Amino acid sequence: MAYFQLHRSLTLLAVAVCLCAVVGHSRNSRAAEVPSPARQSAASPADAITGDWRPSDMPDVDVRIFPANGKYVGGIVKAANPALVNTEMLREIEYVPASQSWKGEVFALKRGMFVPMTIRMTGSGFEMVAGAGILSRTIEWVRVDGAASNVPQPAP
Repeated sequence: MAYFQLHRSLTLLAVAVCLCAVVGHSRNSRAAEVPSPARQSAASPADAITGDWRPSDMPDVDVRIFPANGKYVGGIVKAANPALVNTEMLREIEYVPASQSWKGEVFALKRGMFVPMTIRMTGSGFEMVAGAGILSRTIEWVRVDGAASNVPQPAP
């Protein structure tokens, strides 16, 4: 049991070190100014991606995706390690209407850099394929409970 706790502590420390390298970058980016969900509004099908999400491989992290400068970005809004809050995790996300998907970049913790990714909505949230070819990885994301869905609604 002690080995498991030590391994988990070292893993969390490695994640924190990797993400701290991004903090300097994110402090000057729009992700450092993560808007609250109340200020978000869905104007098109592309906005279905907006809101608070949790990746299956990081159950103690919530990421808020929001529009910025004609694209979408995502920043950490909740984490077990408070130093990670406001860290940019997703950037340069654009909606591709023909495939009803989003393309952009995600910060790969193990590589310590941003890598290409694609997002497709699923019945339970969305599926992200990060990386390319043999180095790609698929991660399921779910909407955080209590966060309102931002799927476009008809006008009253």
